[in-house]
Amino acid sequence: MSAPPPTLVLPAALVDPAWPGADRIAALAATPAWAALASRARVLACAGPEDPPPGAPGHLRWLATRLRLPAGTALAACAALVDGATDAAWRLDLVHLHVGRDHLVLGDPRELRPEADEAAALAAAIGPLLAEEGLALDARTPSRWYLREIDAARPLRVATRPLAGAIGRNIDAWQPRGEDARRWRRIVNEVQMTWHAHPVNARREAAGRPAVNSVWIEGRLAPGAPGVERDAAARIATDTPGGGPFSLALSDGARLVVDPRLLDAQLAGDPTAWHAAWHAIVADTLDAISRSGGGGRVVLAGDAGWREIAIAPRADWRFWRRPGAASLLAEPSATAPPR
Repeated sequence: MSAPPPTLVLPAALVDPAWPGADRIAALAATPAWAALASRARVLACAGPEDPPPGAPGHLRWLATRLRLPAGTALAACAALVDGATDAAWRLDLVHLHVGRDHLVLGDPRELRPEADEAAALAAAIGPLLAEEGLALDARTPSRWYLREIDAARPLRVATRPLAGAIGRNIDAWQPRGEDARRWRRIVNEVQMTWHAHPVNARREAAGRPAVNSVWIEGRLAPGAPGVERDAAARIATDTPGGGPFSLALSDGARLVVDPRLLDAQLAGDPTAWHAAWHAIVADTLDAISRSGGGGRVVLAGDAGWREIAIAPRADWRFWRRPGAASLLAEPSATAPPR
């Protein structure tokens, strides 16, 4: 018996039409390969934005559910499994904040690319102030750091927001909340002041590189998910952008293929590249599903929601189930139960 086809996960497949242009979205919906696929599609489930917003991007929400991660686990924190920081309580990412019109905007962390010696010097500069707060800094890689709680009397009680959703946006709505939210803001302010005139940043700015001027905290790594699913989550959390599609095996024998090309273009703020990536995906991967006639599943995800569709085998499709090629590319506005 042959293995079922993989589920294709497409982050940033659903976007505000105003960004790439409504005419481009309409053109994508009308391509023969997409129209043929949509004619055999059935919506299995979909989810709109989390309430209250803002929440995790749609693909992270779907993946966290599919990988059976415990409630409250930040998928990004699963990188600790790869980095060997299994006793970490929190993940920290080095980030660059720049001033917008009247607020701070989070830059794309991929543009920082800190060298190992730069990261070591920056870590040494803030390690003592974190220790005073009962937090031990574990700078495992140049760009992915972790925090351990070393004072049981002072755990850090915050609910964090995903860095992936905040990139390019005003950070005000994405700040941690909870009992220690004010405490964490104070810690971050001290980090920012320490790094403001740090020699590492002076050299980076002189060379035309963005300064590493803040950190982003992301939620706890909770135990409990099956080993294979935790391994898959760790793979996602440490994926190198721009590396192309990658495959994940799950404990139930299913396989996921995550294609980050649309997301890379979105994070780069390049609607032309996004449109080109969609055409490439339609022309190769989706066209292959359509031509195979064997069916499959596709997860279309957006900034805040997602839609999972099943592609019926060619012999089994029913024209009255067809949701419409264009409607499948619209981001869901509310949560809908599976059908």
